[in-house]
Amino acid sequence: MYRRRQVTASFFKPVFLLPIILIPFFFSCTTASKVPKNQPFVFATNIKVEGNLPSSQKTDLSARLANQLDDSLRTQIRSILGVYNEVMYPPVFDTANVRRSIGYMVALLNATGYYNPAIKDTVRRDTVKIHHWFSSKRSIQYRVTVDFDVFPGKQVKLDSIGYDLSTPALQALTLESRPQSLLKKGKPYSNQLLSAELDRLVNLFRNNGYYSFSKEDLVIVKDTVVAALIDPNLDPFQQAALLEELRKKRENPTINVVVEQRPVRDSAHLMKYTVGRVTVYPDLPILLDDTVTISNIDTSTAPGFTIISRSDKFKPSILTSNVRLRPGRLYRQENTVRTLNRFNLMGAWQQATINFTPSDSADSILDVTLRLYPAKKQFLNADLEAARNTNDIVTTTNLFGMNVNLGLRNRNAFKQSVLTSTNLRGGIELGSDFIQTTQASISHSISFPKLLPAPPFIRRQFRMDSLRTIINANASYIDRRQFFTVKSFNASFGWEWSVRNKTFLWRPLNVEYTKLDKTDSFSRFLTEIPSLNLAFKSGLVLSQQFVYKSVKKTSERRTNFLTVSAESSGALAGFIRALDEGDLWRFVKGEIDFRHHIDYRRSQLAFHAYGGFGLAYGREGASWEQTLPFYKAFFAGGPNSMRGWQVRQLGLGSSKFYDTARGGQLDRFGDIQLEGNVEYRFPLGTILGVKFLSALYVDAGNIWNRFPIDKTPEQQGSDFQLIRFYKEIAVDAGTGLRVDFDWFLIRLDWAYKIKDPQNLNYSDKWFHGMQLFKGQFQLGIGYPF
Repeated sequence: MYRRRQVTASFFKPVFLLPIILIPFFFSCTTASKVPKNQPFVFATNIKVEGNLPSSQKTDLSARLANQLDDSLRTQIRSILGVYNEVMYPPVFDTANVRRSIGYMVALLNATGYYNPAIKDTVRRDTVKIHHWFSSKRSIQYRVTVDFDVFPGKQVKLDSIGYDLSTPALQALTLESRPQSLLKKGKPYSNQLLSAELDRLVNLFRNNGYYSFSKEDLVIVKDTVVAALIDPNLDPFQQAALLEELRKKRENPTINVVVEQRPVRDSAHLMKYTVGRVTVYPDLPILLDDTVTISNIDTSTAPGFTIISRSDKFKPSILTSNVRLRPGRLYRQENTVRTLNRFNLMGAWQQATINFTPSDSADSILDVTLRLYPAKKQFLNADLEAARNTNDIVTTTNLFGMNVNLGLRNRNAFKQSVLTSTNLRGGIELGSDFIQTTQASISHSISFPKLLPAPPFIRRQFRMDSLRTIINANASYIDRRQFFTVKSFNASFGWEWSVRNKTFLWRPLNVEYTKLDKTDSFSRFLTEIPSLNLAFKSGLVLSQQFVYKSVKKTSERRTNFLTVSAESSGALAGFIRALDEGDLWRFVKGEIDFRHHIDYRRSQLAFHAYGGFGLAYGREGASWEQTLPFYKAFFAGGPNSMRGWQVRQLGLGSSKFYDTARGGQLDRFGDIQLEGNVEYRFPLGTILGVKFLSALYVDAGNIWNRFPIDKTPEQQGSDFQLIRFYKEIAVDAGTGLRVDFDWFLIRLDWAYKIKDPQNLNYSDKWFHGMQLFKGQFQLGIGYPF
């Protein structure tokens, strides 16, 4: 189908640049350059999926169909901030490419189970006269836009699934693992799904000794009628006959599949292998040939192992203890993967490879060669940081800080791939008194690639992908002129391990001591603010911490991220009365952070939910602690939280105390925090290789105390109450500009307070006092969630 029209376009250089974030929502244009002269060319190709499919499935299918287009129907578009789009070097239009693309798309639809698709194409030809400003030059472009309307039809579903392998041992393994099968009755049919099931079976067999078994040894047999129907090379008359035969299945078409074993081509494919001798080269140079001078051969560290080294860089025990392929044991492919992962993650080596060769002693034995290429042992780095603090703890001034970091890393301490890291940090914060704050810190960490004394439930998981014992220690000093000095020390011991996409960190011992020396003026300041006076003091934390993280891809476009953490301080030490009534903080604290990302072709929709709760229950002299210490408490606002408020400037609840005391804008800390965020991220364009992106977002949340610190009217609304907390949820919305340099991302956000809990008594509590230029600017690094 062809349509023709004539358009006149003009181009000029703008004198004024409108705000780069808002323009794409109101204005945009698309032009073409380097076009074929006096020939029609492809200006745009659009694909629209019709039918009763969910919108997300339509979007996904449309993106996959776009990848099937013939190269001569694809266009290259250069975008500048989403305002100016230019089609570069468009191809000459040819109707043959349309027919070819339809064939490719039909093949994809057949492969995903759509047995009777229909694709309607519409070709629109536009003659565009181009008038160039500041020049008498004129030109004519013959633009062609191709629209594909795709009607997928009914999708074939799996019905009966069977397994019929001629080798009894393989059939037994298959039936035993049937609950893990990817083929389920009622699931949509696709070639990709069938291929994934074959991959699962091959991995299953290789993890049970069948080293040589391959995907080519299996075949999936489909029922003859439907199998022929989804054949893209089927003659239209044959297809009509088969459709008549499947008249009863037309509304709900199904297919039966059976996994079978091909005739044996090589008996080695059905042989179970065991591991023979393991040879390890721990220190090969990566840029030289492996045939290097050997200075040491060790065969006594572990039975069946031979260690051939050029130097004495590694202790043999650290090598043999991390090889999962043990001599004399059944070959398992998963042990090969875990061995490679283990050495690649330990840090001392930059690359690891494994090769298998048949043993001379028996046909069913595989000898293993592990080649390791060491990384540079020590690494020194120096960084200069600049930061802007929009609200100091005790003043309302804007501060600018500079920090210098020096770090030294050793990737192979004690010749056992132990990672040590030492960092020195010094900085100043500038304010109204020029140098307002000075700070210095030193930290040291030791990470052992093995389990030091650990409980049995961790030892039982020795086959984990990654495991480390981590010891940390650091000390810091902060001098806030005319207000206070803080000296702190922290030491911890714990274990970190991962299983597939799950990471665990458990620190059974975490010691933190903070010594706060206050000036008289600062003490008077704290006296006026009860909550800060309770939280801002010297304290000792004797805690244990646990962190769980997981990443789960629920579909091709959807990913879940979950982090759960917990900390308990003083649970046992608090029974010592002198500690409980002294500096010891006794509290429990828990946090849950969940993110859900939906990836579209060029954009992303991100959801985020967060909840935190802390309970202080220790004694403070003759009374009880009422709030968490400020360095453990929750706060909201800033570039990574509620972006309509400055950092630590939201809350508590609907209380107005912090906006009325000492001129307002005091820092707020709470025991409870709830927050939810939605952000839609999309690209604007690329300039000089730098990506520019934008986003639209909404934040909602607040912080509270468990109960009011005192009974004054100003403190009302600061505590968490089920009957009203939902009314005190703050809401902001905004947009932003993100500059992506690949290795880091700068984020500029602008947000408006849509609902401020302090305006609950106003009739217009939503959008109260909102003005166009009365928003909140935030500068951040990386995405907020």
